[in-house]
Amino acid sequence: MSLLVSYNGLLISVLLLLPNLLFLSLFPPKDVPTESNKSHFFFYAIERLGQVSCLFFVITTPIEFISLNIWWMLLVFCLCAYYFLWVRYLLNGRKYSFLFCSFLLIPIPMAVLPCCIFFLAAIIGESFWLGLAALIFSIGHLKVSGAK
Repeated sequence: MSLLVSYNGLLISVLLLLPNLLFLSLFPPKDVPTESNKSHFFFYAIERLGQVSCLFFVITTPIEFISLNIWWMLLVFCLCAYYFLWVRYLLNGRKYSFLFCSFLLIPIPMAVLPCCIFFLAAIIGESFWLGLAALIFSIGHLKVSGAK
């Protein structure tokens, strides 16, 4: 069995991880609360398992750009909205609360949008396994982020 790399999947992964790595390492939040997150260890484990699985499956699932369809447009919209939220975070003084405040009636949008991006990639790539990984990631990520 050989694993092939999907360049579109790799691009999606890089575009999704880039602002996290760039902004949180170079521009960390200024007012991080001192109390610990109230999420149970189980949800952290589910979140990490989902993250690793999503990255693996999105990179190894053949995600073809055959034509511009609704799924690709939604994925690009979610990525653009995600980047907009990172810019909003920077322009508002890197306040910790801006990582979690609502946008367009979406609660915790910086947690919801990556989940949506992985689900949309699963639809585009017609991958059950990526969809399952996205579900696992979503359960953990939304619970952990929602508790903050």
